[in-house]
Amino acid sequence: MTLPTDSPARRRRRWPLVALVVVLTVVLVRCALPGATIDDHEGIVGTYVVNGVDPNGVEYSGTVTITDTDAADRYVVQWLVTGAIQEGTGVLTGDRFEVTWRTTSSGTGEASGTASYTIDAEGVLRGTRTIDGIAGSGTEDIFPET
Repeated sequence: MTLPTDSPARRRRRWPLVALVVVLTVVLVRCALPGATIDDHEGIVGTYVVNGVDPNGVEYSGTVTITDTDAADRYVVQWLVTGAIQEGTGVLTGDRFEVTWRTTSSGTGEASGTASYTIDAEGVLRGTRTIDGIAGSGTEDIFPET
């Protein structure tokens, strides 16, 4: 016995295949979208290696630690970099991480500023940092420790 092409029984048998194709398409499109979000990572909390160039062209490196706060999508950020300890608070929105920071210990005096990062697909934070009172911005790459 052959079922007609548009019979209800034939349509019921196609439904699982159609559902599978739709689910796979959504997953593949989601993976291919540009820009990462925190959901794509194990979370932003952790210890990182930082390399940067400040607005004056001075290179620096060190360690960045990002910890949770009680508020959703808000974090404490601490830089231990060449000659200074800096702390800030950051807000995570999608793949953007915006931070306001200040120096807590330094041999060269106090400073403050802002930082703005994009989180890439590998969990690297790439962005810029400003220092209040200094024109321009520097660049900074923050890599997860492996």
